[in-house]
Amino acid sequence: MTTRKAIRHAVRDLLAAQPALQNRVFASRNYPVTERMLPVVLVYTERDAGEEISETLMKRTVDLVVKVFVRGDAEEGADDQLDDLCELVENTMDVAMFGWLSPVPPLTTLVDEVNYRDTTLGYRGEDGQQDIMTADIVYGVEFARVPSGNFDDLGIVSIAFDMASPRNDPPQPTGPDGQVDARADIVFNP
Repeated sequence: MTTRKAIRHAVRDLLAAQPALQNRVFASRNYPVTERMLPVVLVYTERDAGEEISETLMKRTVDLVVKVFVRGDAEEGADDQLDDLCELVENTMDVAMFGWLSPVPPLTTLVDEVNYRDTTLGYRGEDGQQDIMTADIVYGVEFARVPSGNFDDLGIVSIAFDMASPRNDPPQPTGPDGQVDARADIVFNP
């Protein structure tokens, strides 16, 4: 499973554990949202930027979008319902990342940081008669990526040791002298 996919699913599971969002959170930007099933939350990723830290370590920052949908004609007021659900999402993410939940949610083991970026409010429909209102809550999620290695076919590892020559008096140079002093073969049994 890719890290982005694992992050999306971890956030989905974290939010779906909230009673107000149970069975209403989906880890997809393409889930078919209908008016009768609202409110709904979609969790997906967008931009994925990387910075090389070393040859084997990449610091990645992915834009995670939590998109909240509510009915435009909600009885308690669509704006109020949208704001309440946004607050629930933000509080749930904060509590998880602060380490205040028990058991510890998988999201905290997958990522190093989750930083709130912004919220964009929108609607679908005519002014004054919005069918569906939305909020896109965007987080910058940082994680380290180390390439995975598949060593199933590894059968033997050969090692050669090159030490400074002990015969020099005084020993010069102090580093390897270019002559292999010892060899070892390590055989892995399947």
